[in-house]
Amino acid sequence: MKICRSGILVSALPSLLMLGLFYSLAIHMRYGLGAWPTSIGERGFSPSLVTHGRVTWHFCEVLFLASIFIWPAAMLVCLLVTRLRRFVVYLALYALLYLVCWGLMLLAPAPFLNWWWD
Repeated sequence: MKICRSGILVSALPSLLMLGLFYSLAIHMRYGLGAWPTSIGERGFSPSLVTHGRVTWHFCEVLFLASIFIWPAAMLVCLLVTRLRRFVVYLALYALLYLVCWGLMLLAPAPFLNWWWD
């Protein structure tokens, strides 16, 4: 089985984009507010920060739902259909990188994580 670079890139891109959006939001928030948020919600946020937060949240939400509902079905189909077995490696890589990126997101500063989860 030959693994191609474009397949690796397609597998890695969603998780890396999620991680990039998350940490760019943290940086935007820290510099935009001058401190970490002290309350739940978006009170006192600039419009660009609100938009950045919503885009990041929705992207993470869609990726989570796809990983929970679509990924298992795709993996099962690829395991059952002989012609599609070559994609199992890419789906496994996607799942691994998704979990690694979520783990890296947990390394963000605690005040930001508290705001994010609320």
